[in-house]
Amino acid sequence: MQHPDRIRDASGVRESPSAGSAASTRPRADSIESAALTRALPKRLPGVAFAVAATLATAALWIVSRGKWGYAIVDSGREWIVPECLARGELLYRDIVYWFGPLTPYLHALLFRLFGSTFQTLVLAGVLASIAVLAALFVALRRVAGRAEAVLGTVLAIPALIFMPRAGGAILGMGYRIWHAAAFTLFAVSIAVRPFRWTRAAGAGCLCALAFLCRTEWGLTAMGGVAVAAAARDRFRLSFLRDILVAGLAFLLVGGGTVAVFVRFAGAEAVLRDGHLLLRGLPPETRRFLLNLSGFHDPFGGFLRILFSAAAWALISLLIDVAATWKEDRDRLRRRLPWIAGLAVTLIAYHDYAGTNHMVFMSGSPLVGLAAVFLGVKRKGGPHSAALCAFGAVAVVLSYRKPFSIEDSAYVAPPILFVIVSGVGILHELIASEGVRVARVRLRRWLELALAVLVFWGFVDRIALYAADDRVVLPGTDGMLSARAETAQTLTFLAETVRQRTREGEGLVVFPEGEVLNYLSGRRNPIRHKLYIPGYLTSGNEAEILAELRSAKPAAVVIVNRITPEYGRRLFGVNYARDVAAWIEADYALFPFDPRRESLPPESGARLFLRKR
Repeated sequence: MQHPDRIRDASGVRESPSAGSAASTRPRADSIESAALTRALPKRLPGVAFAVAATLATAALWIVSRGKWGYAIVDSGREWIVPECLARGELLYRDIVYWFGPLTPYLHALLFRLFGSTFQTLVLAGVLASIAVLAALFVALRRVAGRAEAVLGTVLAIPALIFMPRAGGAILGMGYRIWHAAAFTLFAVSIAVRPFRWTRAAGAGCLCALAFLCRTEWGLTAMGGVAVAAAARDRFRLSFLRDILVAGLAFLLVGGGTVAVFVRFAGAEAVLRDGHLLLRGLPPETRRFLLNLSGFHDPFGGFLRILFSAAAWALISLLIDVAATWKEDRDRLRRRLPWIAGLAVTLIAYHDYAGTNHMVFMSGSPLVGLAAVFLGVKRKGGPHSAALCAFGAVAVVLSYRKPFSIEDSAYVAPPILFVIVSGVGILHELIASEGVRVARVRLRRWLELALAVLVFWGFVDRIALYAADDRVVLPGTDGMLSARAETAQTLTFLAETVRQRTREGEGLVVFPEGEVLNYLSGRRNPIRHKLYIPGYLTSGNEAEILAELRSAKPAAVVIVNRITPEYGRRLFGVNYARDVAAWIEADYALFPFDPRRESLPPESGARLFLRKR
């Protein structure tokens, strides 16, 4: 029996009866926990509200953009046909000409084996890649900024990059391999900025090798980023060479070993000559295309657009800095005024060179990378300094593809991932440089608010852009592809005619590009070369392609209206591939569509040829 003076209360604490009146006035433990939770809710509420709003905005953007991410004729079919062949047991390079590393098509082939060779599976692959890229971006952002800034930067990438229109996004467009390489590069540099360990250095090298097995130049850039990270982390002392040595050895073992396996089984010519895996012997048409894409045809205007974009972002940052610290430092406006005035004059003077709104948003990317490198070097050592230097350097190098007049288009979005890391890192440096704690806290909140506004402006902009897209769903693609109404009608009618006029198992070849017809008709391309735009079909390999065609004897040939002025050769059969066109006219008959029934739209320019019996 307990002593009457020692009674256990509800919380398990022993007290004497004489303390009863005092105990009754003290708050209970559950009341304390409830009060603490109530105080914490206002702090958590903005984050919860942001997460809910971002989720709803992403869902709305998915619904509005569904099927409009890529193009029906350009590249989407190419992204399907290569892994489809691999899923049927063919060997890359030997059986299919492919210009890039083997990792991405084999990953997609695995998904095709599991879920079927459809565009739905291809979109699933894009969604999975998007999740991996966003995870890698968040990890990279945490190397240069706090959790809130990292979350905001990661969510910004969803509308700005993942859902970039004009086949520039990650879901279905041009170049899944670049998105995969970007994820591996982000992870590799994020590992390399941390203190040296053999396993970390080897892991970074392996990730660089995986990037190399997606796109050669991305793997080399990733290795350069790892080297910069190690050098900046160790303040450029010779100790960073051990990182490079270990990472380089892992890179050679994984990347070089994989290439050697394909050379062994597919042949050196198929891998290195036809596949251009070492970036040697690129056709002049391809080099011309790269030059046209880069914006170098207008270097003066491109440079001014870089200047305008960078000035706009700098002006916004200065105005936020002045406004956020006004209570503590009213003299800051006077000190910043010459800079603000100079930037404003620059924007007014060069407004005619601003370009589109998206150019204003993106064109300053190379300068953002350079600024991050400068700040990283200035900090002199440590993981944060290394991260700024490395991600900034990678952002600058990867802008080689399109350094000028950057806007929504293919191949643009993955390099901007590194610009986002660099930009958020610069903002974090701006916050850290504020000496007064109260002003620093307020500046952080203002910048986070500005990022949140930018995020939701991005969602609104993308939703409006996709909603204005009047393309219609292409039948037979499960809603994953869209095209203009006349193009959709043309492709559907051609696919139905090919199915009716050919037998299952017979071949179909589409010139110069349009592998989606192979998908819609259920007729495979029987030859090794499967893309015939300039660069892929040249005067140097036309005889080889012609020999494959004569040997395979496809039952049907389609020529779609795909003009290619960006390669310097506009029309198939006129400016290039004349021998192939002559063979088609000699061995195939133009299919006479009955004008009394549904026929091809006259503006389509497409032609169907059937093999003469």
